[in-house]
Amino acid sequence: MKKLILFLSILLCCTTIDLSFTYALNSTKLEPIKLDYSFFELNQFIDKAKLKAMYDEYSLYLDNLNLILEDNKEFKDASLEDLLENLDSMPEEIALNVKLNAFSAINLEYFFKNLSARKTSPGEKFLKEVNKSFTCFSNFKREFKSLTLNSNANWIFLACNPNGELYLATSDEVYCPIPFKHQIILCLSLDKSLYSDKSQFVDKFFDFVNWEQVDKNISKNY
Repeated sequence: MKKLILFLSILLCCTTIDLSFTYALNSTKLEPIKLDYSFFELNQFIDKAKLKAMYDEYSLYLDNLNLILEDNKEFKDASLEDLLENLDSMPEEIALNVKLNAFSAINLEYFFKNLSARKTSPGEKFLKEVNKSFTCFSNFKREFKSLTLNSNANWIFLACNPNGELYLATSDEVYCPIPFKHQIILCLSLDKSLYSDKSQFVDKFFDFVNWEQVDKNISKNY
């Protein structure tokens, strides 16, 4: 319910958006990522219908951004990261709408990128950095799960600060680390509608992580 209220609030902020044609845009500048798995293949982690609804929500945030920015040509080639790192330079009348939609979109984008139907394993670079910050991979997983179970947050992030240090963070609001020049390495939506047992949900998540993508994310900082 909280997520639905937030989603509706974002749409109300974007007063120029006509939902009757949002999905009919033919020339979007920001486009949803292509997935290399079907929602059915992840059904043992999250119900396929719920994953499809999340992906549609992610696509809608991007459509919203394209409409908001269509009269601001200086941002026409900007990525989500570019938008979030340059909020201070945006016209005041669009900055809040861009922030709300871009935060939501990028969190979902990383979430979908971080998933895989294939069995993958943590890479050497990732394990090296995890060992520095969390002693070992098993300890990282324990801390990730503990923070999740002891929080009412909407998202949990493994992120990297500008000094190359990994850390865990949760957020109850529309937020992500990128505007602070921090890199998202791994993230998980903790929306209550996605699970009945939170502990099992986190355990299953680690079975469906795309560790190859995690390695790519972490390589951006080293």
